[in-house]
Amino acid sequence: MAALEGIRVIDAATMVAGPLGASILGDFGAEVIKVEPIAGDESRTFGPGRDGMSGVYSGVNRNKTAIALDLRTEDGLRIFHELCAGADVLIENMLPAVRERFGLTSDELTARHPHLIALNVSGYGDTGPLAGRPAMDPVAQAMTGFMAATGWRGGEAIKAGPPIADSSAGYLVAIAALVAILARQKTERGQAGSVSLVGALFHLQTPWLGQFLLAGYVQERPGNGSNFYAPYNAYPTRDGGSVHVVAFNDRHFAKLVRAMGRPELLDDPLFDTAAHRLENAAGIDAALAPWFAAHDRDEIISLLTSHDIICAPVLSYDEAVEHPQIRAMDLVMDVAHDELGDLRVPGIPITLDRTPGSIRRPPSSVGEHTSEVLTGLGYSKEDIARLRAAAAVR
Repeated sequence: MAALEGIRVIDAATMVAGPLGASILGDFGAEVIKVEPIAGDESRTFGPGRDGMSGVYSGVNRNKTAIALDLRTEDGLRIFHELCAGADVLIENMLPAVRERFGLTSDELTARHPHLIALNVSGYGDTGPLAGRPAMDPVAQAMTGFMAATGWRGGEAIKAGPPIADSSAGYLVAIAALVAILARQKTERGQAGSVSLVGALFHLQTPWLGQFLLAGYVQERPGNGSNFYAPYNAYPTRDGGSVHVVAFNDRHFAKLVRAMGRPELLDDPLFDTAAHRLENAAGIDAALAPWFAAHDRDEIISLLTSHDIICAPVLSYDEAVEHPQIRAMDLVMDVAHDELGDLRVPGIPITLDRTPGSIRRPPSSVGEHTSEVLTGLGYSKEDIARLRAAAAVR
């Protein structure tokens, strides 16, 4: 039995955060209906892809049936409410003016569908001077201190490469839905809620924020290092790769230098304690770097792993998706698509032995299941033909 079997989710969000949250719910058995504009989710066109589907869209949309509606039409808006009437959760990321135009504000939704859990995803949340303004991932990284905390020592602030604010908000969307579903079991009523990119990314930094809020400590940008431990860095290797190593206490440091054939470093007064190594982090990096530069990456990983040293190769995406550990954890999974053939998509990072997640549907084409969804709502073939002719659906 799937954990969320019997839960219906309407994913009317676009881009990354909302759709990712809906996909997580779908992974564990929820029925997810993706409602897109007639032209499709804008993320379908972002960046590289094939045959009309972008990798961004494919990465965050699976386990969904897809219907395309024009909410500007009377028919399209009526169908949307019919979907909400039979749903447990609605996820959308419309701007306030758009929600008001269509009569889809939180108050209007919960009044019309009191059972519904209506979740809005936004850049800045519901309150405050920036509420209602559009935002994207790098704006959240800039706003929350994340960008200022990232980069090389003494260098400029730099954003993370992947859209980390979008992704972290997606996980919170799934959590918010699950919490509200549990609450409804007690109250028998739905509720409105919201998740923001700024809130998600701010919360993602709680270890470092805790340091500032408790002790007033602001971390210097650490690059690949640490402000608390040394050695803790990525070292270039002879074959052009890199290996990241962490030796955060005396025991780990001793194992590392002995594996490297440099036991004399244990007696060096600059490196003999964790405090001394941190004070002389540049010196310890300089002492270790030549050994890494004289060996190939995979040779180093094999040796250090055999000595139980905390380390990992710095992998590119093409290497990461084929790594035996990634594959063993099913973090990349194969699915079949009717139009695109065989696809690989990100897997499910949560394992549950009694109610595991699964990928049952590949990322959908625009409006791929419109007829199926409308038939489930009681529409006849003639009704569907009329709606299609009127461009209320695709």
